[in-house]
Amino acid sequence: MRKKGALGIAFAYLLISLLWITFSDRLLFYFKTILSPDQYLWLSLGKGCLFVTVTAIALYALIRSEDRKLKQSEKQYRSMYESNPNPMWIYEPGTLRFISVNDAAIAMYGYSVEEFKQRTILDIRPAEDHQNVITSIEQLENKLNNSGTWRHIKKDGQVIYVNITSHKIRFNKKPHIMVMVRDMTERVEFEQVLEKVNRELLREKHKLSETQLLSRVAGWEFYPQNNKLIWSDEVYRIAGLNRDDNREAFDIYVQHIFPEDRPMMINALQELIINGKQLDVTHRITALDGTTRYIRQLARVESSPGQELKVTGSLQDITELKQLELERNRYLYSFEHTLNSITDCFFELDSQMNIIRINDTFRELIKTEKSHIIGTSIFELFPKSENKFYPVYQKALEERVIVRHEDYSVILQRWLRMAAYPTDEGVAVYFSDITEDRLKDERLKEAVERYELVAQATRDVVYDLDIVENKLIYNTSLTHLVQIPHEEISYELEWWRSLIHPDDIEEVVTSQERISRAGLTNWECEYRLNCGKSEYKYVMDQGYFVYNNQKQPIRLIGAVRDIDALKRSTQENKRLAGIIKQVDNMVLITDDLRRLQWVNNAFVEQTGYLLDEVRNKTPADFLGGSNHPEFETIIRRQEAREAFGIDTIIYTKKGTPVWVSAQLTPAYNEDNAFQGYIIVCQDITYRKEKEEEINRQNRLLREVAWMSSHEIRRPVATMLGLVNLLDMTEDENEQREIFSKLRECAREMDSMVHEIHNRIETEKALQIERDL
Repeated sequence: MRKKGALGIAFAYLLISLLWITFSDRLLFYFKTILSPDQYLWLSLGKGCLFVTVTAIALYALIRSEDRKLKQSEKQYRSMYESNPNPMWIYEPGTLRFISVNDAAIAMYGYSVEEFKQRTILDIRPAEDHQNVITSIEQLENKLNNSGTWRHIKKDGQVIYVNITSHKIRFNKKPHIMVMVRDMTERVEFEQVLEKVNRELLREKHKLSETQLLSRVAGWEFYPQNNKLIWSDEVYRIAGLNRDDNREAFDIYVQHIFPEDRPMMINALQELIINGKQLDVTHRITALDGTTRYIRQLARVESSPGQELKVTGSLQDITELKQLELERNRYLYSFEHTLNSITDCFFELDSQMNIIRINDTFRELIKTEKSHIIGTSIFELFPKSENKFYPVYQKALEERVIVRHEDYSVILQRWLRMAAYPTDEGVAVYFSDITEDRLKDERLKEAVERYELVAQATRDVVYDLDIVENKLIYNTSLTHLVQIPHEEISYELEWWRSLIHPDDIEEVVTSQERISRAGLTNWECEYRLNCGKSEYKYVMDQGYFVYNNQKQPIRLIGAVRDIDALKRSTQENKRLAGIIKQVDNMVLITDDLRRLQWVNNAFVEQTGYLLDEVRNKTPADFLGGSNHPEFETIIRRQEAREAFGIDTIIYTKKGTPVWVSAQLTPAYNEDNAFQGYIIVCQDITYRKEKEEEINRQNRLLREVAWMSSHEIRRPVATMLGLVNLLDMTEDENEQREIFSKLRECAREMDSMVHEIHNRIETEKALQIERDL
């Protein structure tokens, strides 16, 4: 559009310039004779300046107009991009990073603009599609590209199906690719459902064909106007006709009908075509193998204004039924004693619903003599208003077919299973009491309902393994345990075993074989299972083997329970318990009444008390007595549920005092209920002894220092005074007395030095004795 505007401006400028030059010079030529050269020059110069000025103004106006149109076009384009109801974005071909996204993309995918710009187009695709995306980008052409339907992932992890349309553009003066997305999720899901329905229809069609063969029923259509008969493939097999016969189907079939039955069939067909009377005829045909078959024909007319008359019918091979009926009628009277020996009740009705034959079981049920029953109407024994089985008799009598029915008899107050057979005289009825079976069915139904409720209430994976067929059936809890897409789940034993951790598979298989070889039923095993994304969980698998008469395992029914959290918690507890047992510090755990519940090995080794000896006792009962000066403080602070530490003396089982530094910490459960105290004690006897030794040495040093600074200083001061007196006197008697005093002070000083030495040696001897 911009290029087109530039060409228009250039063309307009060229056209105006040519016209101006052509006509202005011609006009200026007429003034040449009446103007001076200077005037002519100035007029020519003014003409040029006027042209430049006018064209400049015109060009400015045109360029400004085109620029406004371009900005308006860009604004409209931006508005169309931003407000487009379909998600759109622009990305760089090299880095695949989002450069711009519209509001619809933000609303659909859940990312903000900044979150989009921090991602590439691969971040919204499944990992398995990345290579295909890159290949598709490399194949983009310089035109509108429809890339087809792809899978995208929203911010919340939801996978959607979208149709991608893209084309190359220049954005910010660089090559980019613009993409428009249409949400195709509902359409794809609908197509998937439709495909599934089509598959189901094909299967149902196949089943219908098989059912027709099993029930020996086939359909046909007949067009009277041109005597054209069309039948299904099943007719050939049911009626035993030749597929290679090229004659008209109607002629083939009529020829196979018994000659004596052929008029009956043709007349019934004419009555149907002319009078609309429904066709219901049973006739005999001769198959290719020479056997006689009884065929029942049912047909009706289908006609619409302006359309050709059509007869639609079906045929059923009732040879076996007819032979059975003939055989039964032939031997009915000769085998009455057989009827009397069977456990089912039996009675036979004529066409007027009168009883013409019964067996002894029926007579005993009615509790009436046989002579009073024969000849009476069935409705005298079972009133019509309360007889739910009357339609069964009626249908068998009128339609000449075997009718079976189960219902509750209000008169007999029992559940009955009844079968009515048409006979030459009317209808024969057999029925048996199935009340007990119905009760069992009800109990079974209740059991199934209970199982379904239990299956809904638990997350256990219940399975049934058919060992012979190698088929597995799971309940719906499988998807709770194994986070694997439904389409990847398989129903073979090998698939399940492929999920078991490689280090555990041998134990699982070996334990199952060991149980089955021994003919045992109950099996259980713990192992790790791959629950998706290579995450292994601990599970408990418990199964029950079922054997056949040859003692061979044929089924394994079981349940798999997720015990990962419990297993890992137990392992962690064992690890922590092992650490606590091996630490050098004594660890005690009490209940909320300060009674000991557990101690570690260090406590047993250092105190001599076993856990069984101290369980349910308080530490005050055996470690120091209730009169221990520190226990009152400890109990008071425990009652306040404080966390505190204290240095105190405890006594071992042998009565040896031990200094300990105890740290008492209150323990609470997940409901913040107080459970007791965890007490950690460190033996500080050696430290206390060293502290006592240092205190004794300090006392000795203080005494020696006292003696040095006071006791020794006294004789020294006296000796210094006597020496001064000795220097001052010349009297011999006074000098002798002074020397006598000096000797006495020296002896006193020597005695003090010896006393200090003795005390030091005594302390050394005591320290050596303590060390030993």
